[in-house]
Amino acid sequence: MNTLVAGLDCTGETYSVALMRGADCLAESGGTSARAHLRLLFPALTECASRAGVRLADLDRVAVTAGPGSFTGLRLGIVTARTMAQVLGCRVVPVDTLEALAWNVPDSPRVVAALDARRGEIFAACFETRAGECLRLTEDRAFTPEELAGALESWGGGVLVGSAAARYGPVLSQVPGVRVLPPVFAQIRGSAVALAGRRADPVAALDLAPTYLRSAEVQLHGVQP
Repeated sequence: MNTLVAGLDCTGETYSVALMRGADCLAESGGTSARAHLRLLFPALTECASRAGVRLADLDRVAVTAGPGSFTGLRLGIVTARTMAQVLGCRVVPVDTLEALAWNVPDSPRVVAALDARRGEIFAACFETRAGECLRLTEDRAFTPEELAGALESWGGGVLVGSAAARYGPVLSQVPGVRVLPPVFAQIRGSAVALAGRRADPVAALDLAPTYLRSAEVQLHGVQP
């Protein structure tokens, strides 16, 4: 597939956007500004298009991380992707946040993508990455640190990547076979979202919705799943 694909992520404290044609990253941009994601996403994409010498009007699809992640960030990313699909006439593709994070480890039999979900919980899933593919080994799930340590032991260890690695790494690294990557690998990249989005099926713009793993907090924020 040699079409033009945009990738968006703003599910955490950072944001990232990228433009991909096939397996080539034409331009990528991002930063740390959790309270300004909505204001920064589209200008960053416009700047990427200018650097790459392409038009956003030529986008075939826009891929966006749909969860798990921060509730505000998820909704901002989805609103941006929906708007782009409606205005530009492109297709929209939801991408699992943990899968996009697992792409930061390009060749490993076990990558454990783990996000700090706060309230003493971790959103995590296990993947295998090889030959430019990311293969899911487990479903996304909310764990306590103790539960994830037990799961890591049953999986035979793995490479731990994500915001939970920084917070719970001292505990989880005690599990035999676990290697904890430093925080520099914890940012989800727009290029990874775009790569995953090339392989996923598009959905109707109005059917694009966040994926929540914690219904109680969704209700607390007044959001319907």
